[in-house]
This record gives sequence, C-alpha cells and structure tokens, in this order.
Amino acid sequence: MKISRALLQTAAATVLLAAPAAAWDAGGHMLTGQIAWERLRPEVRAKVSALTAKLPNEYNALQPYNLVTAPTWMDDMRSMPKYPWSKLHYVNLEYTATGTPVVIPEGPHILSALDESIAALKSASTPEDKRVEALGMLVHFVGDLHQPLHCTEWAGDRGGNGYLIMGVTFSDLMPKMVANLHTFWDKAYRFDTKAGKAVELWASPEIKSRPKAPGEGVIAAQAKELMLRFPEVSLYQLADKGGPLAWARESHLLGCLAAYPQRPYPAADEPVALTPEFISKAHEIAGQRVTLAGYRLGNLLNEIFSPPAKP
Repeated sequence: MKISRALLQTAAATVLLAAPAAAWDAGGHMLTGQIAWERLRPEVRAKVSALTAKLPNEYNALQPYNLVTAPTWMDDMRSMPKYPWSKLHYVNLEYTATGTPVVIPEGPHILSALDESIAALKSASTPEDKRVEALGMLVHFVGDLHQPLHCTEWAGDRGGNGYLIMGVTFSDLMPKMVANLHTFWDKAYRFDTKAGKAVELWASPEIKSRPKAPGEGVIAAQAKELMLRFPEVSLYQLADKGGPLAWARESHLLGCLAAYPQRPYPAADEPVALTPEFISKAHEIAGQRVTLAGYRLGNLLNEIFSPPAKP
C-alpha cells in the first residue's frame, strides 16, 4: 500500500520534530510502579509515599502522585513550557544486525541521568525538593530503560519514531502524531492479535481516572496478571546485578533482534504493515520488560531507602 509521498514526508517530519514518544505509555509506567510497590518493605513504602506526594501535580489533574502514578510524572511534565529533560529519556545505541554491543555515548542521556538520581537519593545532604525530583526521575527512567527502542535506533530514526507503520489502530494517539514503530512499542504490552488483526486489549486510564492509591483499578488487575505470567523465578535477567548499564544492553539487544520487522529498512514514504506474528511476539516481550522493570524498580528502592545493615 502506497500513500502520497508528500503526505508521508510531511508526517514523518512532524514525528521527527515532535517531542520523543514516551516509553512506556502512562499505563505501562503505572504497571511498573504497581509491581514495584508489591515488592517494597513497609518502611520503604512510607518513605517513598511521602516523597511522591510532594511531586508537582499541575499536569496530573491536581491529584497527588503515589508510587503507581509517579512514574508518569516525567511524561506529564512534557506539557510544561520549555520542558528541559527531553534528552534524558533515552540513549541512542546504533542498530546492529546481530545486536553486537556498541560504545555508550557521552551523556547527558538516560544512563547518566539515572546515575545522578540514584546518587542524589542516596546522599544524606540532598535537599528535600531535589530528593523529590530525583525520585520522580528515577521511577520513570527505570521503566524507560526497559523499552527496547529507548536504547536502539536504526538509520537515525530516533528509536523508531521515524519508522512509519500501518495496520495498528491506536485509541490514544497524540494529536498530529502518525503511527510509528516507537509508539507501537510504547503500547505493545496491551496490544495483541485476534483473527489476524491487531487489537487493543485494554485502555490506559485517562489522567482523571488514574489510581488514587496503589492497588486500585485496571492497573492493579493487569499488574497482578503480569506477575502471574512472568514470576520472578522465570526471569533469569534478575540474576544479573549489573544495574542500569546492563539493563540498557538488554534493551539494545532486543531492539536489534526483535523490535524491528525482519526486512530491509523502509523508505521514508513506506509505512510497514506489522504482521500478526510480529505483534504477538512484541506483546510477549513488552509484557516481560514492563514486569522486569517493576521488579527491578522495587529492588532498587528497597536498596536506596532501606539498605541492609553493615556487618
């Protein structure tokens, strides 16, 4: 199927000039927060809840954030004038056909920002307002780092933002955005196929309907389902104690081997139809990555806010 070259070039330019797509979408980030919450020690829940409640909430319908909704804060804040953190949501690691590791570029990027957030939260001298901000960044960036196309780009497409697709209908595509591979992966955990067609299995809650506390609504139900599908014991990746750099390497490998359709890179005016097999595989991978991010986020917050006593 061909669409007007002029139309697609204009659409692609809009995608490339717009703010980078979020990873995951709000629903995916809230799932990561809910899964992390299930792993927190009681004293850590109390400390984290006190800080997340102080995050600026003007773009959250003035609702206080909790650990489930706090991972959306960095994307919610994109509505602010002159949003300053756009470059911190990703690290551009070049696609290789075999997923061969590549050199990590100099920051600022998600890895440098995550390191800074962890250091700020571990330091007793960090002022409270900076601790609040650092926590809001950390709980978001851990999720972002597990989305394969936040650690992979091919032919300068900014993590699939310039890779046009068709055949997937999004109920919540941002205004002036065209369907692209990055947006698909942001939502792939809740897309699958039925009768050979892509289907949205459930809708991410609107801002006003987000959970007011952990354990509420569709997010809690879907998080429970993910933890049943991907229990801790089934995820060999949790044995790797390498931290954020290792997580980025995992995402880059998946980005190279599974995030792009197995075909030559398309022309700028060629939207690629995603096959049912590709969509179903992406659904499984994305579900596992969201769950893994939640487990790791919970472990990291326990380490920061309730470290084991020194012998």
